[in-house]
Amino acid sequence: MNQPKKCLCCGQAFEPTCHISRQKYCSRECCVKYNNAKRYYSTPTDTCPECGGHIEQSGERGKYRRFCTDRCRVQYQAKKRRERNRNRERPAQVCPNCGIEFQPEWGHGNQRRFCSDACRITWWREYHKAHPKELPAERKCLCCGKPFNADHWHGGEYCSRECYLKAMSAAREQVPCGWCGEEFSALISTGRKYCCIECYTLARQSPQGPQKGSRRISYQDSEEWRGLIAQAANKAELRLHRGRRVWLVCGVTSMYTGLDGLLGIIRYRLNKNPFDGGLYVFCDTGNTMLKYLEWDGAGFSIGKRRAQSGSYPWPPSEAGEVIEITEKEFVFLKTKSIVPFGQKPKPKKRGRPKKDGRKKKKKSKWPEAW
Repeated sequence: MNQPKKCLCCGQAFEPTCHISRQKYCSRECCVKYNNAKRYYSTPTDTCPECGGHIEQSGERGKYRRFCTDRCRVQYQAKKRRERNRNRERPAQVCPNCGIEFQPEWGHGNQRRFCSDACRITWWREYHKAHPKELPAERKCLCCGKPFNADHWHGGEYCSRECYLKAMSAAREQVPCGWCGEEFSALISTGRKYCCIECYTLARQSPQGPQKGSRRISYQDSEEWRGLIAQAANKAELRLHRGRRVWLVCGVTSMYTGLDGLLGIIRYRLNKNPFDGGLYVFCDTGNTMLKYLEWDGAGFSIGKRRAQSGSYPWPPSEAGEVIEITEKEFVFLKTKSIVPFGQKPKPKKRGRPKKDGRKKKKKSKWPEAW
């Protein structure tokens, strides 16, 4: 009676069906799997050489998978590459300063020339002493008029950084924008009238033609600011569909604060109820960005608004205080609170007055009796 044998691939017991003395595998699949793995690799077939995890083989003819994922394959090949680079032969190097032979390290940049940093600094110091750099011809500073040598490090038309900044400050001036009234820095030679392309476009497309912008609202305290905002908002023609209570949170608030942080400020610092349906507005350090929070009955909605040029006039109060304004005033505040333009007087008509179409009856020189 034939004794059962163990398969060399899967290890299961089987009864040989042919070549009783030489059959080593239970099936054709185990035979192909074992011989292909033995032909190509010296590691176990179902074990990843990088992470040691199990590999699912397809069992078909051809090359079997060696790694479980592409990541393991890349990491394994990178390790082998580093090992080959480490075992590469490194030629000995002679230090040009002290003459000692040393073994340089392989790096990503150039090969080392010196055995230490002290030798490198000493060698270059002696080299610069033996080969002094030729100074260029003297120049005169355009700002102060002093002669100086324009070397490689601060070459130019000015002798120092102070003279350069002084000359640049004299070449620029603060100009009020012709549309929004914001002051901006511009070169005197350019003759700019508008702070940005948006203001230039609005000024050109205005039905009244280009106008000179009014001054921004100037204020000293919160009460004066409140009165000026209300006065300017009443003059503006704004149509609002709903009336909401708007609360301006004074002080500086980080624009990186999320929903939970803003709710904490409203609840614990301002002692307000964030579910009352009001609009809570926060401002950043430079008064250039607004962030507002509102409860709409089903959830909180957060909005942001950044000024294209200039800053928003924010009430001068301490942190932790709130100022209530109307929705109309808040909409006007989002337009940077520019005082609206007054009505332009109608131009006077020039030229001769038009004649009446009816002909006037000429007076006769003779009396009517005639």
